[in-house]
Amino acid sequence: MKRFTLLLLMCSIIVLSYGQVVRQDANPVPYANEQKMLPIPKELSLKTEGEIFFHETFNWKNDADPRGWTLPAGYQNVEVGDTYGFKFQWRAGTDSIRGRYTFLPGHIYSKTPEDGYFVLPMDEYNFVDGITTANGSICNFQLPEQDCSTHPTVVLKFRQYFRCNPAPNIKVYVSNDLGVHWSSYNMVYETATNNFANNPFPEINISDVAGGMQHVWIKFEWGGMARYFWCVDDITLSTAYNNELQLETPWLKMQDLEANDDEGFMFMIPNSQTDANGFGGYTFRAGFWNAGRDDQESCYLNAEIFKNGVSVYNQNSTRTADIWALQKDTFEILTPSVTSGYGNYDMVLTAKQKATDGLPGNNVYRDTYYVTDSVYSAADWDFETYASTAGHGNNDGDYMGIVYDINKPTEVNSISCMIMQRHENPRASTKPGYSFQYWLFKWNVEDQIYNEVLYSASTEVTQEMLNTWVTVPMEKDGESEFIEPGRYVAAIQQYHGGGLGPDNNTYRFTIGSDKNHRYSGGKTIYRLIGGDSWTGLEDLSMIRLNLNSTGAPKNADVVFNVDMTIPIANGSFKPATDFVDVSGTINNWGSSAHFTDTDGDGIYTLSFPALGCFTKIEYKYRINGDWNTSEFPSGGPNRVYRTSYYNMLHDVYNNGKSLGINNNALASSINAYPNPTQGLFTLAVTNAQVMDLNITVTNIQGQTVYQNQVKSVLNYQENIDLSSFAKGMYFLKVNNEVMKLLVN
Repeated sequence: MKRFTLLLLMCSIIVLSYGQVVRQDANPVPYANEQKMLPIPKELSLKTEGEIFFHETFNWKNDADPRGWTLPAGYQNVEVGDTYGFKFQWRAGTDSIRGRYTFLPGHIYSKTPEDGYFVLPMDEYNFVDGITTANGSICNFQLPEQDCSTHPTVVLKFRQYFRCNPAPNIKVYVSNDLGVHWSSYNMVYETATNNFANNPFPEINISDVAGGMQHVWIKFEWGGMARYFWCVDDITLSTAYNNELQLETPWLKMQDLEANDDEGFMFMIPNSQTDANGFGGYTFRAGFWNAGRDDQESCYLNAEIFKNGVSVYNQNSTRTADIWALQKDTFEILTPSVTSGYGNYDMVLTAKQKATDGLPGNNVYRDTYYVTDSVYSAADWDFETYASTAGHGNNDGDYMGIVYDINKPTEVNSISCMIMQRHENPRASTKPGYSFQYWLFKWNVEDQIYNEVLYSASTEVTQEMLNTWVTVPMEKDGESEFIEPGRYVAAIQQYHGGGLGPDNNTYRFTIGSDKNHRYSGGKTIYRLIGGDSWTGLEDLSMIRLNLNSTGAPKNADVVFNVDMTIPIANGSFKPATDFVDVSGTINNWGSSAHFTDTDGDGIYTLSFPALGCFTKIEYKYRINGDWNTSEFPSGGPNRVYRTSYYNMLHDVYNNGKSLGINNNALASSINAYPNPTQGLFTLAVTNAQVMDLNITVTNIQGQTVYQNQVKSVLNYQENIDLSSFAKGMYFLKVNNEVMKLLVN
């Protein structure tokens, strides 16, 4: 069944829904391993699935140009109407974005920040010589015309970072008839006004407009907002996979105290609130997007939950359906999962179909919640952005709060909040000397109002409180702290000394905001001083309610697993004579016991006993206990992890980057596709300069199964056939760069 059709003309608007939750890696890959890929010449193109045939990293620096950069031939950079002269600008990777309300260190999601990115800095344009304006413009830049006549499928990917006010209106437009008609693709992905981009990694199948077309125009357009900015980098055009199902939008629906009411996602839930009434049980819903070339048959949703590493729930949606190419559908699982005691509950949602998926990684959504004894929290530990009432009132005495439902009588101990000072703009955020007070309110069903129940002492902010969780006990009278079931708001009342309606760029009490999960709407609310009504905020602010309860484990083992297969393959780690250990805050940066690899798969393991639960640790792996052969040497980043009740870490030594290798011997980029493969794959190599290539493929035992030497090439491709060898893991090595191959 194939309904994929190339349209010669299309002007309909295609709106894509929010993709998978975006998380920043606590252990970043060194940028030296993220090299620019040049376009592969047409004569070498094999038109295979997933092949990249255009790549732009904005390496546009030009010291001879007065601007410091030059727009390459074929590109267009336009402000519609040319009213203010607002256009996209090239910025070096270390250049920041400034303005009246923007203080940012460049494109934080760029894969290649060292060679620059493209940005529309609207806040800079609207804040010149200390004078603020509010001029909005329609601005766009257009790529050189693309000949896609030999590519029946086309996928556009890039990395973006934006913030907008008024409501975001940013799109990608595609034309196949020299700009007479344009198809529109929305890049907002449910991002609210004033918030940062929900989806920094858009992936758009534009095959219905661009596939097989000779004259393809692609432009990126900002739709008239006066604030703040839009960064774009690492644009690629590639062929689509035949089978490419994606899990786009997950909904985690927790059963609530009130009938037919959705509590949504909760990060930490006290065990006392997960009793037989069903509170704490999850049902699931997810949106699927067929981004591939072929129709996908027999699609369904699977949900599996692991408690402390053991599967305790596994359900499929009762409905299966076929999804046509470039179409969407939604699937539900209504059999609830119910928690059963303290622990880590890892939820895995998977979009499944009959065919083997070309990119199975984007079929999966994962999240974790914890059943604790006392901590009730909608937010996790770490802030991604900030929240305040600055956009709504910003008065002394305003409240911000989180809604919590109590299912069983309990005693309240304290409230915690992430008190935050924005490092990029400390004057427009919390300062030492500001003050705050915590409050607990209960919803009065009869009067339809929240009434005060508990409060804390007024507390002055000190330097030590900034960018940390600050806990203050509630004032107890022997009665009020014992609360009955109902809906409550844990709130912080904020004082910044600015009075009513002050300049919010001078006076602003700021708290952390968590953007890492798919939260239910309406959990974060605020109330302005002098009013009774509570209103929803866009940010999930970081305020916790702490109950008076005990019983959860205090300590837990941490199992470290580190993949040493690449150091083994390139010869920097010899299993017969070398050892690997771990050093960090867990052992005062000393030595640990040696890791072991009992099954010989190259994954080395060590169990570290009895570390405190919910403790932040930093660590690195080392070869032979030597800091010169440790990962991320010369002051590179430490790995960061927060312990919990169950800790099973899976790391790759030095994040897969070779150590101690002469960079002149490295290929700029190696790519092997498809991977996994049934045996036949294509190797594509792109060099920054002409060089010799030494190509080998070895098995897990280190035996060479393929070898080739190529002299004096810039770009190179070849087909390699491993179908006559056993299934399993292999290592492809080009000079001193190594990547894994899976033959199945």
